[in-house]
Amino acid sequence: MNQAPNPFNSNPSDPLDPLEQQLDDRGEELPRQYHPATKKTLQKLFLILIVVGVVIGGVLSVGVISLMQKAGLTDVPARVQNPK
Repeated sequence: MNQAPNPFNSNPSDPLDPLEQQLDDRGEELPRQYHPATKKTLQKLFLILIVVGVVIGGVLSVGVISLMQKAGLTDVPARVQNPK
């Protein structure tokens, strides 16, 4: 039975082919390396997400503290004297 060649993998010996798994000496898959521009873009995105998360967290914490103060939840409770 003849099979048609895979058009997406026309050069199976190409080391840069993303569809081909690269194996090391022990037969384990090697980790993929990102293109330097892709790596820099992902690092920028990661830092932007962290900064946005810190800013949103700061705004929410200030809002929660102000609501707690308005509701009187941060006041020192009155002392209750227990009869002995």
